[in-house]
Amino acid sequence: MGNVDTANAIADKLRSEPWRVLPMKYNCIGKSFRFRSACRKLGIPAKIVFAIISVDNPRFSFLPRTLIGFHAWVGLYGQRIELARPLDELNPWGCYDIDLKRLFAVEV
Repeated sequence: MGNVDTANAIADKLRSEPWRVLPMKYNCIGKSFRFRSACRKLGIPAKIVFAIISVDNPRFSFLPRTLIGFHAWVGLYGQRIELARPLDELNPWGCYDIDLKRLFAVEV
């Protein structure tokens, strides 16, 4: 299980970086690519999952109640690993990334 510990250390390092929409290096997509690259160098089989998601929007009353967006995370040994921000931090919509509802997903 050394691979899992190593992958968790890489994930924690990426989660501690600030989240930004741009540059892409600091959002969920960029962090997922960086995680997969680091894992591949170590022989760990990580896959990126791109998804169209829906999120309830309680924060911004001028926007629709339910929003549709894109999100990415990493699949590792059947587990979903969120990288965009620390696991205990709310996203801009006021929920946790793990609670985003997946409408459609593709694993690459």
